[in-house]
Amino acid sequence: MFARTWSAGYDTFPMHEKVIAILENLIAICKAGEELFELAATEVQSSPLQSTFRGYSLQRSRFSRDLDTAAMALGKPAPATDATTSDGSDGTQEEGARGVAGRNEQTVLADCELEEEAAMSAYAAALKEPELPPAVQAMITSQAADVKAAHKEIHEFRTRFAPQGEK
Repeated sequence: MFARTWSAGYDTFPMHEKVIAILENLIAICKAGEELFELAATEVQSSPLQSTFRGYSLQRSRFSRDLDTAAMALGKPAPATDATTSDGSDGTQEEGARGVAGRNEQTVLADCELEEEAAMSAYAAALKEPELPPAVQAMITSQAADVKAAHKEIHEFRTRFAPQGEK
């Protein structure tokens, strides 16, 4: 085994395949959330919701980058090629621009709330791993708190935007 040092001044950690797998799972969760929130922003009419969803999309993009940096510091190999299509795009903008016709704000909020519940569950499971290096555990703990806060805000939006008979 070999050790790498985090470039951001963290301690040196030996390579941990199990921890890398946990980080890769969280990266996938964050990327899915990033795409969902960007799509959600295009589907709703409310400016506050659009702004909130775009903010969460950017947040999840940052989370996935931070998690990827941590995974590479622990020994994850860097990707061999860039994840772009032959036209140079990453393929997400076209999908996000299409949207899904006919979905109301309640449906979009319900989908986002379910995604956040899945993310909270994934973060909780990750934090149960005893082999997490302290700096990684701190990062995941911080991200988990932000995911929980997002879930709470989305739930509050759902209540606020619920039809009168459902409040």
